[in-house]
Amino acid sequence: MSELLSAKTCELHVHIGGCLTAEDLFELGREVYDQIDWSLFVNSFENAYGTRPDPPALYRQALAEGGGQTLRPYCVYGREDGGDFARFQAKFNFSICVFRHWWHVLDRQDELLDRIVERHRNEGLRYVEYRAMAPFDAEDADDFIDFHTTMARAMVRGARADFHPRYLISLPRWQPLESYRVVRRLLEQQPDLADVLVGLDFCHFEEGYPPESTSAFFERLHRDNADRPAQRLDVAYHVGEVYFDKSLESAVRWCHEAAELGAVRLGHCTALGLDPAAALARREGAHECESTSERLAQIRYDLHHAEALRGRGMVVDCDALRAEQDDLSARDGSKPYRRPYSEARLEEIRLRQAFVLDCLTQSGTVIETCPTSNLRIGAVPAESVHPVHNFLASDVPLAIGADDPGLFDCRLEEEVDWVLRHGGLDAKSLEQRLADPYSFRCGRERPV
Repeated sequence: MSELLSAKTCELHVHIGGCLTAEDLFELGREVYDQIDWSLFVNSFENAYGTRPDPPALYRQALAEGGGQTLRPYCVYGREDGGDFARFQAKFNFSICVFRHWWHVLDRQDELLDRIVERHRNEGLRYVEYRAMAPFDAEDADDFIDFHTTMARAMVRGARADFHPRYLISLPRWQPLESYRVVRRLLEQQPDLADVLVGLDFCHFEEGYPPESTSAFFERLHRDNADRPAQRLDVAYHVGEVYFDKSLESAVRWCHEAAELGAVRLGHCTALGLDPAAALARREGAHECESTSERLAQIRYDLHHAEALRGRGMVVDCDALRAEQDDLSARDGSKPYRRPYSEARLEEIRLRQAFVLDCLTQSGTVIETCPTSNLRIGAVPAESVHPVHNFLASDVPLAIGADDPGLFDCRLEEEVDWVLRHGGLDAKSLEQRLADPYSFRCGRERPV
């Protein structure tokens, strides 16, 4: 681990629920598998894959065989799963069912969380930012507060002189401001958790939840951060990861808009690094259709950034855009808007990607790239076109993460080594390019 030590010991992108390996799930479920409510997993798996698994039967087979290998096809997400987020979520739900049983039925939350934190400490990690999401009910938020309090206390409990775990609360994209208010209530009730509760995260399905829908949340957050600098919360924002519901231009725009709103780190951003020709090849007719409202949002963006886009060599006809805007504004925003791709359009998208990467560089916004996750969820067709190549060629601040190390059967050290093998840089050059990811941590702007 001596090579690229900083990158291999500082994990900025990991979800607690995705840390449980097949062997963990075997051990955690071996004595209680027939008591677990498997409905979330079974129903989502059937919807995604067309077959209905029988988890108790899988555990009986695993017990007969003496290990968790039997479970792997149902809880490890691979390249063969085809870049489908619903399939990813279905396999994630296997872990969630076990997790919920230990949490709600056995009431052994601390034991469950300590297993995850201790493994990372034993792997030699020095700093980890964990994230987790809980169900949210604005009318009764006590469970939400209790869940995240328990998570944050696990970080306090797991800390050592050479190991510093921190926590980011994942907010529901569909209720960002409401859930954020409850986070502030949590900190008011338990100010001692401010040292470990350093940020907020947006994850889960991004399709259907444009960054602009979080604008009121960000406005409130910036005010609160200014008023309470000792409890400053930074935002890490999953964006440009799965975006088959929109054009490539809109996917690129979403990444830029999330940064403009104030996210300090952006998760994945496949849309900024994957060549548009490779992106289109993933699915027949991919990205040709988006909603009329998305097209209108793109027009507003192009008009706002017209001068800067022209400076990058793009043709921006403001008169034509305004005429199209007038025409589309009279239509139902949910109606589909279709526009075919051409070689000239693909080249323009490459210029847009470079433009946004430069904007992120200037603002200091960090991209969290997760190589295995991006290959699988993003349906990247080959290592040679992985988004990390364009990220490395730019000057954008870049951090490498494992995302869901149990679900993808990977570790941070292996992810960094993957970039070393495929990224075209030797160890020294890659180390210089990545710098120290600890400097990208959430909460670093808090007063000492």
